[in-house]
Amino acid sequence: MMRNQSLTGFAIHQRRYRERSYILHFFSEEFGRVDGVTRQQPPALYHRTQLQATGKSDLKNFSQIDVQGQPFFLQQKALFAGFYLNEILLRLMPPEEPMPETYLAYQTALEQLKNLAKDDPKDMQLKLILRQFEQVFLQELGYAIDFSQDANGQDIAPTLYYQFIPQEGFVIGQYGQHFLGQDLLNLVQSEQINSENVHLLAKLYRLILTELLGNKPLKSRQLWVSQLQR
Repeated sequence: MMRNQSLTGFAIHQRRYRERSYILHFFSEEFGRVDGVTRQQPPALYHRTQLQATGKSDLKNFSQIDVQGQPFFLQQKALFAGFYLNEILLRLMPPEEPMPETYLAYQTALEQLKNLAKDDPKDMQLKLILRQFEQVFLQELGYAIDFSQDANGQDIAPTLYYQFIPQEGFVIGQYGQHFLGQDLLNLVQSEQINSENVHLLAKLYRLILTELLGNKPLKSRQLWVSQLQR
């Protein structure tokens, strides 16, 4: 139950509700995702906001919505990336469960996307931003990857190839079809995501996210593909 609970965070999605109201999905610093209904105009995306939440049900009453400072202005590819972050948060984040590391990672990602260089060869900077966020988010959801051992608790062998099964781990696979053990061990030694490991991590995180998201495709990814085809 919340009673005049002050929340600070970001709107990640909103839609019309009846004639004069909106349903607002809010990513708060205090309680993670909180869903509510409001008669006020919802805040813009990527704009830090403070509001009051009251109610016992899953759908709270939001009031006293007050935006703070300037929004994160995202343009072009950064805007599509922002849509992607909001969509995976909306679909995968459990309601009313604090996720402090993800909240910090979200703010960091927005700041980086706001400053995304127009000249970004092969979208490398963009890929690094997204993979860094996915890593924190998946870890806080409980899907951290152990790159040093396989699903049976055996040490990863550098010369073997492994298949990755979400929620289980790595199992021995076949040459050319999966992940080389040495590449996985290199991730153990690496302290951060960089241009050398970002593509491998993208494949792994895509497998986990696909498993978690199910058969419903991401709208943000469809928008991105359609934009590239223009």
